[in-house]
Amino acid sequence: MKNRQPFFFMLTILILLLPATAYAQESQPDLNLYLIRNFGYGGLGEIQGNFTLKIRDPLAELDKVEFYLDDELIATILQEPYEYKFHTSSFPDGEHVFSAVGSLIDETLVESNQIKKTLLSSGQAWSETQGLIVPVFLFIAGLTILGLGIPVLLSRKKDFVLGKYGPAGGAVCTRCDLPFSRFFLSPNLLTGKLVRCPHCGKISVRARASQNQIQEAETKYKNKDTSRVKTLDDQEYQKLLDESRFED
Repeated sequence: MKNRQPFFFMLTILILLLPATAYAQESQPDLNLYLIRNFGYGGLGEIQGNFTLKIRDPLAELDKVEFYLDDELIATILQEPYEYKFHTSSFPDGEHVFSAVGSLIDETLVESNQIKKTLLSSGQAWSETQGLIVPVFLFIAGLTILGLGIPVLLSRKKDFVLGKYGPAGGAVCTRCDLPFSRFFLSPNLLTGKLVRCPHCGKISVRARASQNQIQEAETKYKNKDTSRVKTLDDQEYQKLLDESRFED
């Protein structure tokens, strides 16, 4: 039994190595065939539009290359660059296999790898494109609504506190000229944040105000608040006078 163990060990190694070697040889064709999209649709193995079949890093002894669609010859190229441009509408719709065969100077034939693709009509490609675009558009629209709507709704419920403007700083409303804090989650639109004034409700894009602008707006806010209190006091005083006329 001890003498058989090395034999089985070596046999196991040979069995494991032989398939790997064969696969490595098959996975390295003499011609490297690539499919390049020039303009059109290409996704999930389906293509439509202008494309190019190209031999990348050709052998120095290569004399010519023949390009095939399935088993049908579609082009013969006699010099570099070994490439063939085509439009998918030139061939029947459906699943096809692209390949190439090269001929060396000594007339030895070399084969390329195969590329399987499904050729679509323009209508099918547009339908596939819509299927990709619509979900993306809805996702972006949803993010936009959330980005624009939530900060505005939150800013409506937020009470203004004089002198407290948060990490995003303060701004001055263009309608009422009063100060307010910019909500830090509000979307940034390059020139400023999209915000809502808690005093008058105006929605606008406002940059962070300077210290001098904030101080001037705070002074106006204080004066406006003081004048409102005085007016209410005067009205109360007049009301008391009117009511006192009917007292005995």
